[in-house]
Amino acid sequence: MKTGVIGAGTMGTAIAALLANAGYDVVLVDVVEDALKKARKRHEGEDFEQIKQAGLKKRGEISSKIKYTTNLRDIKECSFVVEAIPEKLELKIELMSEIESLVSDDCVLATNTSSFKPSEVAISLKKPERLVLFHFSNPPILMRIVEIAGELASKDAIGKAIEIAREIGKEPVLLKKECRGHIFNRFLGVAGVAGAWELMHARPEEIDAALKALGSPYGFFELLDLIGIDVVMDVLNSFRDAYGEKFDLPKGLAFFLEKMLEWRKLGKKSGGGFYRWIEGKAMIPEVTPCDITPIISAVVNEAFLELEEGIADKETINDAYKLATGSSLGVFEVAEMLGYQTILEVLEKLYRERGAEIYKPAEKLKAVSER
Repeated sequence: MKTGVIGAGTMGTAIAALLANAGYDVVLVDVVEDALKKARKRHEGEDFEQIKQAGLKKRGEISSKIKYTTNLRDIKECSFVVEAIPEKLELKIELMSEIESLVSDDCVLATNTSSFKPSEVAISLKKPERLVLFHFSNPPILMRIVEIAGELASKDAIGKAIEIAREIGKEPVLLKKECRGHIFNRFLGVAGVAGAWELMHARPEEIDAALKALGSPYGFFELLDLIGIDVVMDVLNSFRDAYGEKFDLPKGLAFFLEKMLEWRKLGKKSGGGFYRWIEGKAMIPEVTPCDITPIISAVVNEAFLELEEGIADKETINDAYKLATGSSLGVFEVAEMLGYQTILEVLEKLYRERGAEIYKPAEKLKAVSER
């Protein structure tokens, strides 16, 4: 089967690698020729090494299965096309309409959007039922999750996305209901805001050391560098549109992040963000972990809000956290370790002191804390 990936950035390049490794013919499209050259280099080096590291290796090489092109028309024979372009809703809507005009009626369209609902991306399609969410966690080759959703999507489209996710070695997590940020990126957004508040008392490396002590292979600010500060800011803007002031950053950090964008300190892809990056690795000093109970409490609270909204059941949300972080503990297992009453008390205290909506306790958290 021939597949297409639109966008040769961090995510699109990795998705193309996974599809090619699984034996699919891949058309990788980008408007910038240099991005395609960098993608091929990654496919012959870093990405292929990550495929081996993840235990997914099926082929001796992958670049021969990939056509690198700037011509979108080259996707016309594809049966499954994933977009992984910048996190701008208007661009995604426009691209999907253009893709639909080129491919066959039975081609399934997929979006790797970090924050938007698939139904928002599908709004201008003649056949919106053909579009599904197909969202990876960073780093996409190493993290096992693919979130799948689509309130407008047909059973066939959802089924095709699940089948391909499994074929490339991932575990599909099916959402019952769409929401901006899906399951895991809502956690990241909340952690971003709560983490910003904690930067008033701790350094990024101290926060990251604490998160790694809980079993995560990546620190939080290390992960932001992997995702890209520009992408993080786009996602937070999308969240503010949907969820209001809850995702407002403290003024000092908001100004600092804007300066990081201005200085092109975007994380791994630019060689520096919160950390300096050398040969694909963050240079993180060894430090004593700080107390990250406020951040974990905010993330647990978001998990309960997702339960309240019917995004997924408790087991699915818990599994999504483990799959997306590589941690041995799910978000509710971390909560049980800390204690629900402790978490509620932390949130109530911080909500009183800081007045930030990120700490406002969910009703389901209050209920479980009273048992």
